[in-house]
Amino acid sequence: MIVVPSTLIGSTMKHLRVSALSPSKAAPAAAFSSSVRSKAGGLGSNAKSVAIAAARRDARLQRFAHKAASARILRAVDPKLGKRISDCCYVNHGDVSLDRVTAPDGSVRGAFSGVVTCSNVWSCPVCTARISEVRRNEMNTLLSWARLNGHKTVMVTLTARHSFSTPLAPFLDALKGAFRSLRQSRAVKSLAQVGSVTASEVTHGSNGWHPHLHVLFVLDASTADPLAAVEALRSGWLRQLERRGLSGNEHAFQVQDAQAAGQYIAKFGAAEELTLGHKKKGRGASSRSPWQILADAESGCKRSAALWREYALAFKGKRQLVWSRGLKALCGLNDLSDDQCEPEGERVTLRRWPSGGDRRYWRAARRRVCALLDAAETCGCLDGAEFGPPDCIRWRRDSDASAVIE
Repeated sequence: MIVVPSTLIGSTMKHLRVSALSPSKAAPAAAFSSSVRSKAGGLGSNAKSVAIAAARRDARLQRFAHKAASARILRAVDPKLGKRISDCCYVNHGDVSLDRVTAPDGSVRGAFSGVVTCSNVWSCPVCTARISEVRRNEMNTLLSWARLNGHKTVMVTLTARHSFSTPLAPFLDALKGAFRSLRQSRAVKSLAQVGSVTASEVTHGSNGWHPHLHVLFVLDASTADPLAAVEALRSGWLRQLERRGLSGNEHAFQVQDAQAAGQYIAKFGAAEELTLGHKKKGRGASSRSPWQILADAESGCKRSAALWREYALAFKGKRQLVWSRGLKALCGLNDLSDDQCEPEGERVTLRRWPSGGDRRYWRAARRRVCALLDAAETCGCLDGAEFGPPDCIRWRRDSDASAVIE
């Protein structure tokens, strides 16, 4: 007989003895129907809550399936990068615990502690979802702080001409170099600027790679016409492009007001939710996001797999968001690294897998990470999640895709 951990009641650990149960084999969920369910937070018959939970479950399964695909595709060109993505949320570095996190707004999320995370916002859909949520909240805090203090916000989008044959890595480096020079120019320094935030993005379409920078300028309230003040930087940007062998037209420098900045922040980081769906095909579209490219590569498109490798290597080590010095401190934010971006709120530990002794339990449980997170968020049966069908079986059962989570 093997002793396996059962559902936690409060913070007390109990154990359940089960005969002839191998942690490496799935047991019927019905066999564990006696697990305790929390009275608070149950879905009940609320159709809207059920729909939201189902959509979240489906999106999570997709992210983990595509994480496995990303690791598999990248192993051939960068084994270390591929392994880091493969190990993410799978390999433990200590005792592993499953927590239910209740945010200040009342929303509930499941989270693991004690597992390796790659914190790769470019190539790991799972870490992108986690980190981008924190970054989006930080930028919303910035906008609220700016409005409260009477500051004015303007967003400018910077890019350059490109063709289908333009390789991504040198193009991206030249674009970022041009912006560094612009930022150090007299024109930018003369702005009544409180600070700025720069976000890097890229898409791929009929004209090849399209990297672009979104720069959110926070200007002092004394600026009479903020749009005109930022528009004055256009000639300087085009000049910096020419110095690096690039060129631009009217689309290379686009200025937008505070409303556009708010709309951009509202969708920031949501790409993995909107484009990873197995029923949403990006192939053949005029423009694809990196996540659409990954979805097509996972489904067998060799051209998309080659594009994914080029993209992942070009953006490796790059920062997704760059804040000007001191701006986070001004609006009361801590300077968190990507590794430190975790869901905020009250954490309650539901289950624990010790790192010492018999490690078979976590090795079996890690094949059901999505099921366990779903159970934590919906107050579902934890035993049924841990010993039920693996995530790869659930993915094949619940979708028409052929993805398999390794």
